[in-house]
Amino acid sequence: MNRRSKPLDGLKVVDFSAVFAGPICTRLLSDCGADVIKIEPPMGGDVIRGPFGRSRLFAHFNAGKRCVAIDLVHQEGQKLAHELIAEADVVVENYRPGIMAKFDLDYASLKDEFPALVYCSISGFGQAGPQVHRAAYAPIAHAASGFDYVHQLDQIDPQAPPPVWGIMVADMLTGSYAHGAILTALLGRERHGHGDYIDVTMLESMMMLIPSHIQFAQMENPPPAAGFRPILCKDGFVMVCIVSDKNLKCLAKTIGKSELADDERFQLGNRSRNQDAFFKEIEEFTTQYTVVEAERILNDGGVPCSRYNAPSDLFSHPQLTERRSFTEFEDDTSKFLVQNAPYLLRNVDISTTPTNPELGEHTMEIFGQSRDSNLLRSWRDQGIVGFPD
Repeated sequence: MNRRSKPLDGLKVVDFSAVFAGPICTRLLSDCGADVIKIEPPMGGDVIRGPFGRSRLFAHFNAGKRCVAIDLVHQEGQKLAHELIAEADVVVENYRPGIMAKFDLDYASLKDEFPALVYCSISGFGQAGPQVHRAAYAPIAHAASGFDYVHQLDQIDPQAPPPVWGIMVADMLTGSYAHGAILTALLGRERHGHGDYIDVTMLESMMMLIPSHIQFAQMENPPPAAGFRPILCKDGFVMVCIVSDKNLKCLAKTIGKSELADDERFQLGNRSRNQDAFFKEIEEFTTQYTVVEAERILNDGGVPCSRYNAPSDLFSHPQLTERRSFTEFEDDTSKFLVQNAPYLLRNVDISTTPTNPELGEHTMEIFGQSRDSNLLRSWRDQGIVGFPD
């Protein structure tokens, strides 16, 4: 499908972000047609490039972007970045608060000159307040937001340490909120004619995941939080979610225990107080079956249920195959898959563009049109810019 049919075609984004939260936000914009120019330092670039300059992880977060290498410490580098912003609709950055101001590339320095600019700052704790200068990686946001504490409460041993997640929930979630906020600001600009400044935090993004616990924390006698746990089968576990009266009736019928549907212990409002007994009733049924069998039987009976898939299972998952959830990439040694955006548009293909740009790959393309190539090479020798030979 023609790229010009994509909904954000013609939109220009200057991306100063690195690692996960900012890059996933701007990759989603790129998938929808935006021209995203990623700015990286000439020495090493984004850390997720890894030791060989390009990685599959980098491709996942930066596919479809044009990459330039500029050292913002140099005044000439700042001028080059300013030049890109002059033609941009959106700027995204995830430096610590105050860093962009040192380069005169913060929103306050740009807003009068570019009143239509949508500028998005992604940070751990925000742009103002007593903790803005604290370092904030995803595990810090998980701990600070109450997210880890909530999961510690669900552990069998209350003295066990809080869990440590092997996935960067805060980065992915914050990048998604930033993406939505940028589109909201662009719609506002379309309607009202002016840009805006977006201040999105990892801390508050993570808090959005625990609304029940935030409300319960304000009550004198909060109800027990509804819990879920893995349900044992012959050869593993499944997840079963009973959240409505209809779910309970379907479960009772499917497992041949019709009396459960009327058991006061397991009605909405009481079930969380009797979870052990409730899950025991389910497992008396599921332990007769394999994971595959239990998943099929329960779902056929209208009971929400899923096996626990490994990442390697996803590539052949029939639902994901039907939705064309991956795009195939190819590097110097092999082919690999990168996940597309988690939504589809009916009338346009927004599959990610299968590119994995080198550090500074597009520096000459973008700046060489207005400057002599020898000057750019001289700047490369001085470390102001970077591009491959």
